[in-house]
Amino acid sequence: LQEHQDSILGNTMQTVIALLNNMVANKSTNMMLLFKEGLAHHICNLLIETVALYLEADDKSSTKTANALLLSLLDILHCMLLYTANIVRQTLQAQKSGTGGDTQAAEDLLLINKPLTDLISLLIQLLPSEDTEIFVSASQCLSLLVQLYGGNSQESMSPENMDSFAEVLKSKKDTRQLKLLLRIVKRLVS
Repeated sequence: LQEHQDSILGNTMQTVIALLNNMVANKSTNMMLLFKEGLAHHICNLLIETVALYLEADDKSSTKTANALLLSLLDILHCMLLYTANIVRQTLQAQKSGTGGDTQAAEDLLLINKPLTDLISLLIQLLPSEDTEIFVSASQCLSLLVQLYGGNSQESMSPENMDSFAEVLKSKKDTRQLKLLLRIVKRLVS
């Protein structure tokens, strides 16, 4: 029992992640409180562990569970990044219009969520996934991450990551998906 309690694929973790997903998706949730409590750090760790299980899963039930968990975690990450992007956008618009804007809050939010940049390579590795939902979620999260933080790490341009981009660029036919991928690559190299 103790062994399964710590497993990310266990019922307890699945329930916690589902609850967290509902919390961050709720517009009335105080996201700053969650961020200050270390949400970015926890999501990073959970995603790293889940992606490893997803990529290594060999039996059908593990694959299905890892897939569902991964999609929930990517949804949480997407909500976090959207919230951050909206705060930064509102601050920049307020500055542009001359109404001020709390730049400190936006800067603090970017700083608190900086650990999420550790997920860039992980998200790139998910792009060639045969599961369309995983591709869409990973590409949306990756797009927001590079918009917010740019491609400030050389690791993002590793040979493995470039292979993933090459594979997914060759396999995708949808022009919107291709444009999104090319924008991501552009942000990573600039």
